[in-house]
Amino acid sequence: MTGISADALHLWSIPLHTSKSQVAQLREVLSASEREKAESFLLDAQTQRYIVCRGAVRQIVAGYLEMAPKQLSLVNGKFGKPQLEHQDSLWFNITHSGDLAVLAISTIGEVGVDIEQIRPIRGLSRMVDRCLAPGERPDVLRLPAAEKDRQFLRYWTHKEAYLKTFGVGIRRPLEKLEIDLTAPPSRRIMNHFGHFPDELAASVTEFCPAEGFVGAISVCGSLPADIAAQAWVGGRFRAQRVG
Repeated sequence: MTGISADALHLWSIPLHTSKSQVAQLREVLSASEREKAESFLLDAQTQRYIVCRGAVRQIVAGYLEMAPKQLSLVNGKFGKPQLEHQDSLWFNITHSGDLAVLAISTIGEVGVDIEQIRPIRGLSRMVDRCLAPGERPDVLRLPAAEKDRQFLRYWTHKEAYLKTFGVGIRRPLEKLEIDLTAPPSRRIMNHFGHFPDELAASVTEFCPAEGFVGAISVCGSLPADIAAQAWVGGRFRAQRVG
């Protein structure tokens, strides 16, 4: 394995809008089942985003494992979380919103990541009741209207990243998971009322994937002092700052 230490966490930003020729090249590295899924979308834009996202994941992860992207063996976990088959030293998770995806790579343990493009939330008060714990709701509702959506999405990304760490996604009741956005990463999960993993075993923190977005990353164990951020652009790679 190259390019990553034994206790590292890397974040890769992946723009999902690229040229038709690049989309065609990335389609060739997908598995047969991935190509079949790509063709199942109704809109061309959805097909392109899926191909670019999965193709980039294959290129990046395969680079760490020193193998060809098409040879990478990916399977879905119990709740659909993509993972490497027969491999227990590298974990990854992918998220996307709008025309941006972020891939998290971990050698610490299972990892979850989520990003959201900041936007007006339809039926915000109803979503607050459905998705936030009673102690969290005032932190959104007390804010001026222009800030409510962003604050809600901060809670949402923390919760989804945490749940994706354990591969359960948002099938669980989000209002039964309580977050303290001001706490250190190891204590940011305050309570899950017995609805989630037996132990509060993950550390969660936030990051800014791009202007106009919010994001959160969660890992089983302790977060490293530095999270390396890199960018994938049309199959090329460059380092960038986490911000």
